[in-house]
Amino acid sequence: MKLAGILPPLVTPFRADGGVDLAAFEANLESYSSFDLGGYLVLGSNGEAAALDEEEKVSLIRTARRLCGSRLLLAGTGLESTRSTIAFTRRAAEAGADAALVLTPHYYKPQMSPDALRLHFERVADASPVPVLLYSVPAFTALPFPPSLASALAGHRNIAGMKESSGDLGLLGRIVSSVPASFQVACGSAPVVYPALCLGAVAGILAVACCAPGPSAALYRAFLAGDHAGARRIQAALTPLAVAVTATWGVAGLKAAMDAAGLRGGEVRAPLLPLPAAARAELAATLVQALSAA
Repeated sequence: MKLAGILPPLVTPFRADGGVDLAAFEANLESYSSFDLGGYLVLGSNGEAAALDEEEKVSLIRTARRLCGSRLLLAGTGLESTRSTIAFTRRAAEAGADAALVLTPHYYKPQMSPDALRLHFERVADASPVPVLLYSVPAFTALPFPPSLASALAGHRNIAGMKESSGDLGLLGRIVSSVPASFQVACGSAPVVYPALCLGAVAGILAVACCAPGPSAALYRAFLAGDHAGARRIQAALTPLAVAVTATWGVAGLKAAMDAAGLRGGEVRAPLLPLPAAARAELAATLVQALSAA
């Protein structure tokens, strides 16, 4: 499995009645097909995976597999028990996922020691029919990723890399420097994706790519071409939008930005609340500035 480029963590559009809007999900994938993207992540944090039941998740994976062609398809499969994570990882692979993105279990945070996490990831990887990527997102788990854990797991035959979403460049740099080149690190924080690429990250799995796929892909192309001035310019233009659709407004903001971009954001699922009407004009203006950078 080769991880490279920019991958949007696909949103899950919901209808007003709360059901999954598969037609809108399909329309977004069809729109993304014209951009130079490295693949897709379904069932990530921005896909509201925690609010989906298992059959909804499987349906989304199957739909994405049917429409994404040869592009890499990652699926978020991490749950709170090792047993349930293994079972769902197998279902995700059967549904067409190329690799599993496994979130750190975190409900019993005080007991999630490096040894407990290592054993969890090893058991999932041993049982998984597809490669496993570790997933660190302390903004949601409140569980910092132990810097030594990646190097401890990097030699496992079925652990291909990780998505590091803390935005901590020091942590990302320590991880990259402690693992072999075969262990692929993706940056999950758009405001630092350019410096993360400079530090050795091979990809960006970025919420902002859902609403601004063109500039996101252009930043990666500029970096590959050695156009660092261009990459920094795009990074500067993308950062305000990236912050708005993550730290400031979250999934509701991301979906509203997608609507403003002509994509299909759809409703959020309760208990999340829709974006306040007063914020939509400001978000739309931020989107226009970011799109002009491509």
